[in-house]
Amino acid sequence: MARKPNASLLDAGDRFPALELTLTDGASLTLPADLRHPYGVVLVNRGAWCPFCVAQLRAFQSGLARLAEEGIGVVSLSADARDQASAMVEEHRLEFPVAFGASLDAIAGRLGVYYDPHPTHAPPHLQSAGFVLGPGGTVLLAVYSSGAIGRLVWQDVLGLVKYLKSHA
Repeated sequence: MARKPNASLLDAGDRFPALELTLTDGASLTLPADLRHPYGVVLVNRGAWCPFCVAQLRAFQSGLARLAEEGIGVVSLSADARDQASAMVEEHRLEFPVAFGASLDAIAGRLGVYYDPHPTHAPPHLQSAGFVLGPGGTVLLAVYSSGAIGRLVWQDVLGLVKYLKSHA
């Protein structure tokens, strides 16, 4: 497992760095500028080969309507090849933007996520991380994992945003 030596972890109050992503449908997305909702969730996942990642993405899909009702959008990214990411989107009927081909070095450097450039039993990948963004792209919460488990769940994101709105 690796982390970029000079990469900083994002924390509450930080501005989420600009990321240029390519989506499985061929469109481009710039985070956080292109987020369509006031609040956003950015899920960094290990790839379509990871059952824990697929379970998280499927769970966010199941809560997508409730999240949208509160003004929360979801975006996911991985280092997967386009065909792998597209097949996962189709198989699990994911309706939120899913980016592929994310650079291990660039994402690890910009977001501070752990990554594994030379794994023995999987393709090179980013470790899971999740970011809840507020209006304007400010980080409200960052969750980093150095392995397969330890990630955001949609119900907690929904509860956090409702709490923050009620105390604004």
